[in-house]
Amino acid sequence: MSEPQQPPAQPYGTPPQGQGQPASPQYSAQQHSAQQYSAQQYSPQQNPAQPYAGQPYPGSSSSSPASTGASLGRLAFIVALGALGIALLVTIAYPVIIRTLADPSSIGAFGAIGNGLVLIVAIVALILGLMSVRRPGQQVLAGIAIGISAAQITGILVAWVSNLFYALTY
Repeated sequence: MSEPQQPPAQPYGTPPQGQGQPASPQYSAQQHSAQQYSAQQYSPQQNPAQPYAGQPYPGSSSSSPASTGASLGRLAFIVALGALGIALLVTIAYPVIIRTLADPSSIGAFGAIGNGLVLIVAIVALILGLMSVRRPGQQVLAGIAIGISAAQITGILVAWVSNLFYALTY
């Protein structure tokens, strides 16, 4: 009930080496066909159907920062901070708008436009952050961007629903 002895696994594409076993005609034919198959299938000079095997595709670089999530995470973080800044400006501008505009519908329009802009920018930051998290690389800034934008989206939606509920009850 012991396991049969097998040679150690070879890396893909390399033929197995004889390890003291007698070479049988069947084994050497398999070895020869494996060598021929690996040379035809994975060599870019031998197989024109795969011109870029083992090489990066044209126009792409394996070491470019765009291939990692770090730059996209940084962009998501900057956009989330921009949304946060717009939200702070809208909040600070409310007392000025209330004093300058006497019409309640104008004040409501200012709030809807300002918060709508914040909502759109926060959704963009959330999407960029989620895209960045799925890529390899540092994800700290993407996580912060997701947190900031998710909090902004949740706050705006809760405020709109509570205002709608308040308006419908009166």
